[in-house]
Amino acid sequence: MPRVHLANTENADMYYLIGTRIPDPFFFLEVEGKRTAILNALEIGAFKEHADPSVDAVPLEPFLTDARMIGGTQNRLCKLALVVFEKYGLMKKEVAVPRAFPLDVADALREAGARLIVQHLFLPERRIKTKTEIGYIRENLESTKVAFSYIEETLRNSEIDGSRIMHRGKELTSEFLKEEVEKVLFDLKLDDVEGMIISSGAQAAMPHHKGKGAILPNTTIICDIFFRNRRNQYFGDMTRTYVKGMASETVMRMHAAVSRAQDAAFAALKPGASAKSVFEASAHAIREAGFDVGEKGYIHSLGHGLGLELHEAPNASPHSTETLVPGNVITVEPGLYYPQDGGVRIEDVVVVTERGYENLTDHPRDLIIP
Repeated sequence: MPRVHLANTENADMYYLIGTRIPDPFFFLEVEGKRTAILNALEIGAFKEHADPSVDAVPLEPFLTDARMIGGTQNRLCKLALVVFEKYGLMKKEVAVPRAFPLDVADALREAGARLIVQHLFLPERRIKTKTEIGYIRENLESTKVAFSYIEETLRNSEIDGSRIMHRGKELTSEFLKEEVEKVLFDLKLDDVEGMIISSGAQAAMPHHKGKGAILPNTTIICDIFFRNRRNQYFGDMTRTYVKGMASETVMRMHAAVSRAQDAAFAALKPGASAKSVFEASAHAIREAGFDVGEKGYIHSLGHGLGLELHEAPNASPHSTETLVPGNVITVEPGLYYPQDGGVRIEDVVVVTERGYENLTDHPRDLIIP
């Protein structure tokens, strides 16, 4: 089935297809094995120098000339799409498009007789990472670990003063740690495009709370850092939970349970395993430790695919229907969350191999920082 996409390379599928950055939306077609990008004159030179050489670059301007001949009130992009589909003989064929395909353009094409088939995974091949992609993610995680070492060192060199953590004479805050982490990782070519999480206390009991205000002593501090490399465009993703000072008995039990849940998931990871069964292995460990799974406690999936997007296929949830295969890169991040105790989450990134898995993160999971 032919495939057509219309986006710029901020769209992960389009970047994957092209391999270079193009700021303005353009048409990409794959028809009978031939791949074509329709580009304006400003982009073609750089495209030919940097993009995948298997993709043919075609000038946009002749298509625009034909689009201007079409009457009616449709916008230029809709008319351009009609010209493209007619030019490549696609109007009467089933054509695969992604969910992100512009709705107005899709409406215009369908009104003219096009048969668009929306595909949930427009590029299913992205689920299986190449050695190069795995190398990018490994590189990003190595850089991310520098930030975690910085956080650990900052907490270690801070002092508890009553209900506050003091660092160099000032109260330690989420905002300060985020700013410093951003500086550390910017120098390593990583950008915070999604907004990291550094939260403590009751905020840490809300998995996606970004964190604000004072970092609290004697309670959990969740640090979840998921920056994108500005050179290779791939993400890293890693979470650790700390306590500066003394952890309660419940928090220590939570951390031990989450660690065991992660280990149980690791043990279940292998090619041919269902993503659901890997989640269930982690959930079983949580239940065995006396904690909840579902509406409270362990309230999210085990993990998600990682690559050009922070969240992509495959997903390891209790409802997943996917089977793991070599080359899948996924996060393994069980967690526990209770408002009265805070939250605990530990996240590593693994790649499924022919024999099992490889942990790409390799960083200590220590809870207490005195």
